[in-house]
Amino acid sequence: GSLLPLALKGRLRHGRHFTFMSALNDTAVTLVSTSVNGSIADENHPFAAHGPWLQVLLTDDFIEEMIVDTEELVHPDEIMCPKTYSWPERRLMITILPDEV
Repeated sequence: GSLLPLALKGRLRHGRHFTFMSALNDTAVTLVSTSVNGSIADENHPFAAHGPWLQVLLTDDFIEEMIVDTEELVHPDEIMCPKTYSWPERRLMITILPDEV
């Protein structure tokens, strides 16, 4: 869970992207900021897939909102997992599972 705040603050807030790769197969989810060139996700299609690779476009205001909403993940030992964060107006939900899962 502590990777999400790092990705948001250290990569996406600075106009970059961050990819979560599956350890089990070739599935990947990339969070993409609006300034990333070559992304298949865009403002008209914020969720875009190419085979097993999903890109999710996060606007600057949404990145800031997510940073605030997930602040508790900076101290992952203090939260009860699974923990779900939901942004229905953005059609996005993220669930943090315990490390042993």
